Amino acid sequence: MYDDQFIGKGTFSWFIGVVESVNDPKFLNRVKVRCFGYHTQDTGILPTEKLPMATVMMPNTSASLKGVGSNHELEIGSTVVGFFRDGNSAQDPIIMGSVATQTESVIDIPTEAQLNPPTNKVHKTEGGHLIEYDNTDGSKRINIQHASGTTININNDGTVEINAVNDIVNIDGNTTITGTLHVTGAQTNDSTIVATDSITGKEITLDTHVHTGDSGGKTGTPE
Repeated sequence: MYDDQFIGKGTFSWFIGVVESVNDPKFLNRVKVRCFGYHTQDTGILPTEKLPMATVMMPNTSASLKGVGSNHELEIGSTVVGFFRDGNSAQDPIIMGSVATQTESVIDIPTEAQLNPPTNKVHKTEGGHLIEYDNTDGSKRINIQHASGTTININNDGTVEINAVNDIVNIDGNTTITGTLHVTGAQTNDSTIVATDSITGKEITLDTHVHTGDSGGKTGTPE
């Protein structure tokens, strides 16, 4: 006779609950969930810290092994569905997924994903970072947006646009540009395009830089 508490052989006991803590001192993708019907809603009788740790089930795309994979993104207040690995003992919960709800008249999925049909696949974090894979006919795009508003956008025609809210884009390392480089802007001219001379270490601009040779530039000796 099999032990009725052996997983897969005993009773499948599932639950719906709400996440109350996402702190896991062992970093094992666990949270604390108050399960409806299993745990009293009276936190004076059963405080959050007394709830059992619930392990979050990850998808097959996450190895969950030797530091390889990903972490869950549940937050306090997330409504989740799961089961108890120990059956009716209900001390070892496993979370299978989250359920979108509506709280205070706000639909709990990203605004950017609220389309019919849902052609825009969205990933948004609690800090406000956003990734969109928009599959809408005629306006397909990939958009990566920082919480500050800075974006990297691949448009429908394949054009890549970078929009930095502070107008600063730093490129570290050797940079190769194939094709024509167009530099525009009211504040951009030969005097404001600044480089560092590899020999002297001084900053130079296009209208002050001189070099010897027959490459088509001005001749002379660098300052």
